[in-house]
Amino acid sequence: MFSKTAQYTFRILIFMSEKEDALFSATHIHEETKIPYKYLTMLLTKLAKANILKATRGRNGGFLLNKTTESIYLIEILDAIEENNCDNCALGESACNVDKPCSLHESFSPAKTALVQMLTHTTLSTLDPSLMKSHQEASIL
Repeated sequence: MFSKTAQYTFRILIFMSEKEDALFSATHIHEETKIPYKYLTMLLTKLAKANILKATRGRNGGFLLNKTTESIYLIEILDAIEENNCDNCALGESACNVDKPCSLHESFSPAKTALVQMLTHTTLSTLDPSLMKSHQEASIL
């Protein structure tokens, strides 16, 4: 459903949400989430530019949540990493709209609306970090 980029980003933020006020180094996040380091740092940079994370430099630097988990919406996360594809056509048609719908437009529209509603109303605080760990361990095996 979500791209690997979005999945990784959700994993980063879910991991960090376990200790909302903690400062995490990129190395520590990498070790705990098993996300490739270069990819991780690119995502952390995007999240910091979007003010979801706060970055501190220096020897004791790192990343911390810049907002409470109750105020970070999933749609905002997808926007930050440029992975909000909710407006895209289900079949990838560039000219798909109400006036010129693709063959799936009518059928897909309710699901698309529900997805946008979920992303717009679901915050990071509602995602259970303990569930992420069990899925992460299963994907490594």
